[in-house]
Order: sequence, then C-alpha cells, then structure tokens
Amino acid sequence: MYRSIILITISAFILFFSIQDFGFMFLSIPIFLTLSYNLSDFSLRILSKKRNTIKKNKNIEFLSFVGIISSLFTLRDFEQTIGGYNLFWKLAFLSLIFSLICISILNKHINFDNEKRFYNILSVCICFFLLLPNLGIFINKYVSLETENKQITTINYKQESHSRSTSYSIFIRTEFDKNERLDVNKDFFNSINNNQIIALTLKKGILGYNYVSKIEKKNNF
Repeated sequence: MYRSIILITISAFILFFSIQDFGFMFLSIPIFLTLSYNLSDFSLRILSKKRNTIKKNKNIEFLSFVGIISSLFTLRDFEQTIGGYNLFWKLAFLSLIFSLICISILNKHINFDNEKRFYNILSVCICFFLLLPNLGIFINKYVSLETENKQITTINYKQESHSRSTSYSIFIRTEFDKNERLDVNKDFFNSINNNQIIALTLKKGILGYNYVSKIEKKNNF
C-alpha cells in the first residue's frame, strides 16, 4: 500500500511539469496511466479489507479497446480544436474519478485478487483515459449554443511531416499556445507562406472551446 502512495505522489509531481508542454506527451501519457493505475489499485486494497464475499474471476481486458476505438472517430478533431491539448488533459484528469467509480462497482462482482489484476485494472484506466477526452472533443464539436464567427490571425510557420503518410500543418498563436497546430490540406499548404494572414471560421462548442471548421487566406475572406 505504501508503494502505491509513493508512486501516486511521484507520478503527480512529474505530471505537474510534463503536461505543460505538448512535446513531453510521450512522457505524460505513461506517467498518467501509472497514476491512474495506482489510484485504482490503492482503492481496491482499501475495499478488499471490508469484504470477503465470493466473486467470479473475469477477464475485462477488452475494456481498453473501447477507449482505443473511440480515438478513431476524433483523432483529427483534437488538432482542429483551439486548446484541444488543454481540454484533453482536463478530461483525462476527470477520467480518474470515473475509473475509481468503475473499479469500485466491478469489485462487487469481480475478483481482482488474481494473476489478471494488473491487466484488468490497467484496462479500465486506459478505457476512461481515452474515452472521456474523445467524447468531450466530439460533444464540443457537434453541440454548440453559438453561431460561427470569423477570426483573423497570422501563420507563425508551416510544416510538412512524413511518417506513414504526408501531413500538412500550420502553427498559429492562441490563448492556449504560442504555436497551436492546425491541419490543412496539401493545396492550401502550397498556397500559403510563413507569416501570412489567414481567416479562421470558428464555432464555440458547449464545453467552451472553439472548433476550426474552415481556414482560408484573408484575400478570400
């Protein structure tokens, strides 16, 4: 139990600094899952002291795929949401509560004290870590109480990336980041330059974050 408390403390400390920069995402995600797992494991250790009922041995590793599949529907929407990185982490931390609630409910029916303990707990954590941010981005995009508006801004720089496929991006200054990334298509990318003025068509979602539905050069606005 003391090991879990130490890992929770260390993970929270590292996250406090790492989530400030998108460049440390490769570090923030595993550290967050470490935090989520140990919080859930700690709660289970407390709950197990109060009950001695017979429970079924179940494999619930499939739950992690619920979160992974949800990512397929909103992956690009994160890039087109102004402050999407900020919204992601707000909802990710909210997922800690959902993971704890889910673990507590499952603990009434499922035996976690077996060789599948680590994988079952981690699957619940991964599920909510991905599902809540993806659901939030989806709701923010499609549910809005305001009309679209135009905003003039300047491109800091543009970037072409090559991995499995070629992607085209521009970076602008926003209230959340001095270099907020937005995806664009190849034709638009080739038609613009660094420091060019552009017009963004924005729609503020119900969660308070603007979604970029259209990007165009100012002379087309």
